[in-house]
Formats: sequence, C-alpha cells, structure tokens
Amino acid sequence: MINRKVTGIGCYAKPAKLSRVFKKMVQNYTLGQFESVNPANSQDMAGGVDGTIMLKALISGNGGYFPAPDSESYGVAENRKITGFFLTFRNQGLIVSIFARGDRNIQQTYRTCLDGFTELRQKRLN
Repeated sequence: MINRKVTGIGCYAKPAKLSRVFKKMVQNYTLGQFESVNPANSQDMAGGVDGTIMLKALISGNGGYFPAPDSESYGVAENRKITGFFLTFRNQGLIVSIFARGDRNIQQTYRTCLDGFTELRQKRLN
C-alpha cells in the first residue's frame, strides 16, 4: 500500500491453484473471457529474461522445464517451479511479476507488461 491505496495483489501456491487464481483475477480485470488474447504479445521487462514463457506456464498451470535465461545455455532446459505471482496496475497497464524457484533452489523473478489484457479491457469499456 502507498498512501492508503492498494498497489497490487499477489498469490503464493502450487501451480494449479496459481493458474486458477490468476485467470480469475485477469478475467475480472478484462471484464470477461480473455482466451482471445495472445500472451506472446506481452512485453518482457526483466533484462534478457523471457517472461512470456513463464506467463504461458502460469496460465496453463505448468511448472516444468523451460529454457535457461542465459544466452550460453539457451537451448538447455532447466526445471523452474512457479511459486507465486504479483499483479500491479501502473500507468494504465497491468504488470505481472512471476516468482519461480530453479534447480539450485534460487528464487528468480520474471516481470511482464500485459498490454494485450489492457487493450482488451479498454475495448470492453468503450
């Protein structure tokens, strides 16, 4: 909270529950179903890290193997379990931070701007 205003909302749980909660929150934000929105159109905000892959995994409820973020081993898959997410509303846009834990038990954060969901909401409001 900043100046008694909610700045975001988060959730920590198993991947299946995270997916359910995330879908419900985004569905309320977009004022209806959002299956027509392609998460690949989102903009990654973390330098060089593909948050879009993690966003798709969050939506589908998966917590399996994903390409490693560093350029040297990009073709190598690494086990990363999604442990939570945090949604923030900033500058008329929705931003999601996805928290995951890798094989070495290191916490990683991926941040993506959900422009497609924001556009869908604006269309439905007009």
